[in-house]
Amino acid sequence: MTAALTEQQLRQRVDAAKARVGGLVGAPTPASPPSIVRPLSESAESLLEVLDNTSERFMLGLPEIDVLTRGFGPKELILVVGFSHSGKTQLLLTSILRNLHKRILVFSMDDSAEMLLTNLVCMYEDISAENLEHAVRDNSAMGEQVREHARKTFQNLLIVDTPMRISALDGAVSEATELWGDVPDMVAIDYLQSMQGVTGDQDTVRGIVQSVKRWVKDKPFPTMLLHQGTRTGAKPGQPITMMSGAFAGEQEATVLLGVRRQRDRDDENFTDEDRAHHRDTVTLHVVKNKRPPARRTPYEGIDFLMVPQTGLIKPLRYVAADADDAVRHVQEELA
Repeated sequence: MTAALTEQQLRQRVDAAKARVGGLVGAPTPASPPSIVRPLSESAESLLEVLDNTSERFMLGLPEIDVLTRGFGPKELILVVGFSHSGKTQLLLTSILRNLHKRILVFSMDDSAEMLLTNLVCMYEDISAENLEHAVRDNSAMGEQVREHARKTFQNLLIVDTPMRISALDGAVSEATELWGDVPDMVAIDYLQSMQGVTGDQDTVRGIVQSVKRWVKDKPFPTMLLHQGTRTGAKPGQPITMMSGAFAGEQEATVLLGVRRQRDRDDENFTDEDRAHHRDTVTLHVVKNKRPPARRTPYEGIDFLMVPQTGLIKPLRYVAADADDAVRHVQEELA
């Protein structure tokens, strides 16, 4: 028979057990690990905050698309997919021009800040890049106008045009927040394939977009990620589908937007008359939309006008009477 333990022996054994788990009497209680499970009431508060601030969601400025998506909000990843030169960057720049009052941070690892500023000034002034170049060279007033646009018209826009790893995005966002005195209203990355991952599998396209998704999940702003589809997944001019991303973000995206130029189609059912009709159009698709009631565009998408000399995207319904009328209309729409 085992002898009964004395009170002192019991206390010694309890103290020894506490010591093994870091719980000595009088020692500070170890910090609890971050909570994985949270009450649904917290989600309800977050949801109500989003619903109460619908007007603050980021809109593209294209009503036919915005009425379906109802804009983009915090923690959301918007994937823009299209073949090379299909109009992805033009869609981004158009959304910037339609949101001059919002703080927008663009990571442009494909085009320089000077190139994007050129495109934006051309869109705003309704002037081709060639004519802008001649005007600056021949007229010092136009050069000052470009400076004025950079200082005032686009004062809420910041462009980072150096190659960056995903791990460096937070630092850039912090610098932008400090400069503005507030967080961005939208962050854009142009484009996915030019991003640098971390190591190993994260350097693949699929790994990078998954890393971006993880980065987005706790951000108080939406993130637009441009992705150049492959010839297999996003054939030139063909409708954009869930397969167009070639397993690069279609699952992770909150909204998947497709961009295509039908004039680039190469199939026997596309006639010369069709090609002439679509010479200056760009077709947009809402392929995936996780925001209830999950509205999408028809399979063929919705056609918009892409202004030939600038790339500005606008509804097809407006036809300018003359050049001056076109400039006035653009500036009135963007005001």
